[in-house]
Amino acid sequence: MVFANPSYLWALWGLLVPLAIHLWSKKEAKTIKIGSIQLLDESNSRQSSSLQLNEWFLLLLRMLVIALAVILMAGPQWRTHKNRDLVTYVVEPSLVGHHTLDRVLDSLNETSEVLLLKNGFPEWEMDMDNPGAATPNYWQLVQKMDSLPSDSIVVFSHARFQGFRSARPSTHKKINWVVMEPENLEETPLVALGNGEETELVSMIGDGQNKLFKKQKLSSGFSLTKNKDSLSLETDNETKTIGHIVLNPIEVSLYSHTETETEKRYIEASLVALSNYLQRDINVQTYDNGEQPDGSPTDLNIWLRNDPSDAFSGKWLIFHDDPLANRLIVPGTHEGLFHLTHTLNAQNTVEEHFAEQLLTLLDLDADIEEVILKADSRQMDVSELEPNYMEPKSKRERATFKDMSHWAFLGLLVVMMVERLVSYLKKQ
Repeated sequence: MVFANPSYLWALWGLLVPLAIHLWSKKEAKTIKIGSIQLLDESNSRQSSSLQLNEWFLLLLRMLVIALAVILMAGPQWRTHKNRDLVTYVVEPSLVGHHTLDRVLDSLNETSEVLLLKNGFPEWEMDMDNPGAATPNYWQLVQKMDSLPSDSIVVFSHARFQGFRSARPSTHKKINWVVMEPENLEETPLVALGNGEETELVSMIGDGQNKLFKKQKLSSGFSLTKNKDSLSLETDNETKTIGHIVLNPIEVSLYSHTETETEKRYIEASLVALSNYLQRDINVQTYDNGEQPDGSPTDLNIWLRNDPSDAFSGKWLIFHDDPLANRLIVPGTHEGLFHLTHTLNAQNTVEEHFAEQLLTLLDLDADIEEVILKADSRQMDVSELEPNYMEPKSKRERATFKDMSHWAFLGLLVVMMVERLVSYLKKQ
């Protein structure tokens, strides 16, 4: 047996703790009652301080608990023999039932091993149910493939880019990736948007390479929950529940004075253009000539005065002249703060796309970005999937190891239960 983290074995010195406790433990003295000590002869007293082991079996159990806990932390592994001529096939769980893949696997030799691409690499079966469409962490599983008994591994996968969330790993196995294209052009409902009058469905359409977004107004075939946070949609004889977002009017507070009337007009015109483009109301509350904010919540505060205030939370766009800035709106020194770097005029408002920069500042897609990320099924190119192959040099690197942590944990659990039972019976 070998260990993945042998440095933890230094903790085996902890075995001395129960040994020391048992050596110094003393049994409770017994009191013997006698009638009289008149006839007893006086003798010199001598104290005995010999140390004896108390309860050998209980001591052994407690030392075994510590030893198994240390072994579990050290990552026990068992060296197994591998067959260099054997090819192992690994299938992503979401591909179970894929028509093209089923035909490929049917043509394999009966001795070929087919596993699922998930923790533990369970065996794949022809008639198994689809275990789900969750995207695995590919690179993390590649690192665990060194425990498989063959040198060559073929991985059938969707290779979705969202499954590559870490650095490219190194491995001693020869891994070949086969990217399976979607069988059909998928249309995935993402989220429903409502403004109180009508409901709009946002869907994502595409294959493994391209994605498009589709919006359509819903007039029937759906129902809202009582609190209006989700929507039940009937599609293809099935009901699917998606999130529902209520589009309230965008609230903007605009603070200006007589010297910034020009900027105020350009900002108001840009907000009107955005309202028409988004088909969503934008309410602008203006404060002139020294009027102070009342602290009411808004989506955006625009401060055009010479005395910028940071007394209120939220998102702020503050005029701060910066001739070196290459954009009209730039991030400030802390989160939620942005600077308007130039005075506005007809030329820079149009040529530098001031309205588009305002739209980015509003960040209206924040509520659905996470939904889009989860549903995005774009695939990586095969050339980008290969891990870093390292030719094994030592005997240990050429060997294949099987993780034995689960057996160590099971043994630890059993020994702890036995120790507690024996302690209760012996009242130790």
